[in-house]
Amino acid sequence: MATSKSTPARKASANTEVVLGQAAVQISKAVNELKAATATVTTLSEQAEQLTLLVANKEEAISALDVEYAEKRRQADVDLELSFKANQERVVNEWLRANGYTSIATSELTTLRSELDSTKANTENTVKKEVATVAATLKSQYENEIKLIHSENKAIAAENAAKIGTLATQNEFLQEQVTKLYAQLDAERSAGIERAKAGSVGSINVAPAGK
Repeated sequence: MATSKSTPARKASANTEVVLGQAAVQISKAVNELKAATATVTTLSEQAEQLTLLVANKEEAISALDVEYAEKRRQADVDLELSFKANQERVVNEWLRANGYTSIATSELTTLRSELDSTKANTENTVKKEVATVAATLKSQYENEIKLIHSENKAIAAENAAKIGTLATQNEFLQEQVTKLYAQLDAERSAGIERAKAGSVGSINVAPAGK
């Protein structure tokens, strides 16, 4: 009479297949998550490059504004000087025509010169104040635009760095999980083999002693 003990081996094999199937699903999921994380990191890198290019374009635009401002200021100075000279000549000619003079006395010339100098000084002061006001306004706008650009760039860079750091942590965690799953899979395979061996040994036929 023979006794078979192979049933535990079949159960162990079925359990091993279930564990292997679950491990395969988990590995597939982890691989997909790794692919998604890699795609996200690539997208963030491309966005960072685009932002760097945008900042460079902004700085180039600001440099162009500086040149434009300098040219406009120079032209304004020239126009103001020409306008002042034209007004000066017009005032003198009108005064001469209004008073019917072809020549004037020294005292009157001295007085006129004094008044003219006073007017010129007042005009120059007014012009300088206006130019200073315009320059201060343009400088303030320029500095505010620079600060805004740097602030936006820092904020976006910080946000990207945080996202990349999170993704890197998730990537590292997923890699650890995959490693553990592979180790678990190898251990389960080894255990299955050992159980199969044990089942084979247990199924040896036992016959009664000689008749």
